[in-house]
Amino acid sequence: MSEMGWRPRAPAWAAAVLVGIGFLAAEAIVLGARIRDFDEGVYWQSFRALSRGETLFRSIFTPTPPAFYYTLLPFYRVVPSLTSLRLGVLVFGVIGLAATFVAGRLLADNLAGLLAVILAATSPLYLTESAVLLADGPAVATSVVAVALILLALRREGRARDGLAMAAGLALAVSAGIKLLGIVAAVPLLILLLDAPRARGRLVLFTIAGGLLGTVVLMLPALGAPGAAFDELVLSHLRPGQAATTSPVDNLVVFLRGQAPLAALAALGAAIALRRRDVRVVAPLAWTAASLAAVLLYRPLFPHHLVMLTPPLALVAAVGLVPALTSRAKTLAIVGLVLATAGAGALIVTDATRRVLAPDLHDTEMTAAVRAVSRPGEFWISDNPYAVAAADRDIPGPLVDTSRQRTAAGLLTTADLEAARARYDIRWILADSFRLDKVPGFRVWRDAHFHAVQNLGGEAVIYEANLPP
Repeated sequence: MSEMGWRPRAPAWAAAVLVGIGFLAAEAIVLGARIRDFDEGVYWQSFRALSRGETLFRSIFTPTPPAFYYTLLPFYRVVPSLTSLRLGVLVFGVIGLAATFVAGRLLADNLAGLLAVILAATSPLYLTESAVLLADGPAVATSVVAVALILLALRREGRARDGLAMAAGLALAVSAGIKLLGIVAAVPLLILLLDAPRARGRLVLFTIAGGLLGTVVLMLPALGAPGAAFDELVLSHLRPGQAATTSPVDNLVVFLRGQAPLAALAALGAAIALRRRDVRVVAPLAWTAASLAAVLLYRPLFPHHLVMLTPPLALVAAVGLVPALTSRAKTLAIVGLVLATAGAGALIVTDATRRVLAPDLHDTEMTAAVRAVSRPGEFWISDNPYAVAAADRDIPGPLVDTSRQRTAAGLLTTADLEAARARYDIRWILADSFRLDKVPGFRVWRDAHFHAVQNLGGEAVIYEANLPP
């Protein structure tokens, strides 16, 4: 092989499509799997509440920005199930991969786009968050769309350029409107806009206009209940974060555990690019730095938050490594590193898939018990919203979330439980964990209105409402 460099003979976009097909096949296996995260039950009950006419903030406790609910609600309308909601998340995951290819191609070339897609599609975090009902995956995927759109805008003229810039701002607003971590993508957008060779002011203006338009539209649901929106979107996260004892060092350990192979490859790519003074790496590198700073400061940090680092790390690695493919030896070394990184991710995902496909006997037993003792249309209070939803039973909108985080923020009290009990004529409680017990005074309130009727596996107990005197 000559020193002029190596490029594959097959079109990179065709190879990227094959990667996407493999990604879809891997995700399809787990779309119908058992519960994969506590929040899945919370969101499932939230969508059930939306479908029966309850509203965000006014009656449904809403700790996640409204765009998440409204972008997935059409999937739930077609087929009301957890699988359909996961399918909606998967659609976002595929869109994010397509945007990753476009961003890599526009930053460097087609091969960089392909390499970025391979690294993102084999990242355990990206794979997981593209088939589980959480907001992180869709928010991150939409943020990549925003970056790809602004890169396209930089290469257009006239109305096409203005429209793409506005669409990029709108995509950024939607990303943050799905989950606030999406706002981190404003960093690469700003760098790319300020480096625009022409029409810089116009590009910035239309990007801001798109962002403001999207923000106003997406926050309309909060205008009817601004106090509740502030409590649920801000205080429910801020107060537990202030009380958390974790440090940036602890968060760094979580990061290294979840993103170590891809981070190492990105570090190598960044070193090569900086040595070559390749300015194309600046935007994705700044995006990575901003995302890492957010992760280090996040309190409390959960592993699924780390998915925000996958696209920028993949782009840094791709933009830095592809220009180094100048000889057979270098090419073989880099291909080996990429395959090792992708292979490590595939092994982790394979093991995780095997575990989530195993039946959960405890949840199965609780689901059957909930269905057996109650009738459709009867409301429950529970700290296992998944089992109640799987039994086709409902939890009132104000009580869909009984997490420790909400209780620690002081936003779930026995007064909330009593108000819901009276309003929804609640006849049943399924207590399955420590979460309800964390509500101050819960046991006294429970014993005043309910009595135990069935002990299930572990410490799970079903309570029925006391008959009126």
